[in-house]
Amino acid sequence: MIKYPVSRSMVANRQQGAVLVVSLIMLLIMTIIGLSAMQSTTLEEKMAGNYRNSNIAFQAAEDALRDSEKDITCNTTSCTSRTAPVSGLTNFDASCTNGLCAGWTPSIWADTAKIGHAINYGAKTGAAAIAGVSSPPQYLIEGKKCIGPGWASWKNCYRITTIGYGGTQNAQRLLQEVYILP
Repeated sequence: MIKYPVSRSMVANRQQGAVLVVSLIMLLIMTIIGLSAMQSTTLEEKMAGNYRNSNIAFQAAEDALRDSEKDITCNTTSCTSRTAPVSGLTNFDASCTNGLCAGWTPSIWADTAKIGHAINYGAKTGAAAIAGVSSPPQYLIEGKKCIGPGWASWKNCYRITTIGYGGTQNAQRLLQEVYILP
């Protein structure tokens, strides 16, 4: 059998484009990996933003707790709106006038009539506004007599309920504490 020299044109005619198919498949795989990474990054960014918003709301609610404690213990020179400090339970009533509620209700923020009487942060103590929140935090103070183990007598107990807002109204944190004067 006689072998003839193979020309370049004959080799070119026999190529079937395998490299093109492989490179297109690789390009498709890299595109899918890139899109997946972008979606993951976008989701992580949203989660970080929501966590920050939630943290701002929590800190605002904490600030409202401290502000309400000052409201309870203030004197006439450091309080701006109250004519006298919260003394005993004399100014507390069922309708929460001036944010002072008689007795303790299980879910005070569910009662829309009482929410209307909530006190804005700084309204009674003159504290400066909090930056970065969509609305100022608010609080309600509930008062009643209580006695604890080892106490010699009844004391005035105040349950403070605060709500803080983050950068949006959707980010809210509700905190509660019982404050007892020494």
